[in-house]
Amino acid sequence: MKIISWNIQGLKKKALQEILFLQRLHKLDIMFILETLVNSANIERILPKIGFQQVDYVDPVNHFGGIAVLSNNDHILASILRKDQRAIHVPVHDTRNNQNVVVSGIYAPTQFRDKDPFWSQLTQFNLVVDLSWCLIGDFNEIAIPGEKKEGLPSC
Repeated sequence: MKIISWNIQGLKKKALQEILFLQRLHKLDIMFILETLVNSANIERILPKIGFQQVDYVDPVNHFGGIAVLSNNDHILASILRKDQRAIHVPVHDTRNNQNVVVSGIYAPTQFRDKDPFWSQLTQFNLVVDLSWCLIGDFNEIAIPGEKKEGLPSC
């Protein structure tokens, strides 16, 4: 199964061309696009043009975030299990090897005050997932302070 997650930082015309290129090059099964920054009216117009068989999304909140999930049913069967402000959870059946997995596209909060509720929500979701679970995306966490380039210093 081929899955890509991309923090696109705004779904613009150039980004659309790059998504189309990635799709042609890799023949993706699933693609998560994070930080779309596009409202529902525009994303409903844009996503069908990208060339995936199924599309779904979560709107950005206050001009931040936004998640889209795109999938092709050539080798998988995918549906939306649950959508939250910060995650889209997709159960996937891989028809090539007859395996089931849940794949979650994550765009975690950047604000420290929002992190604990987000992780608690994922922990609660984990209690009901009885399959292999892959979390992919932007967790907005810094492993090493030297990774941070801009903005306020990390705690």
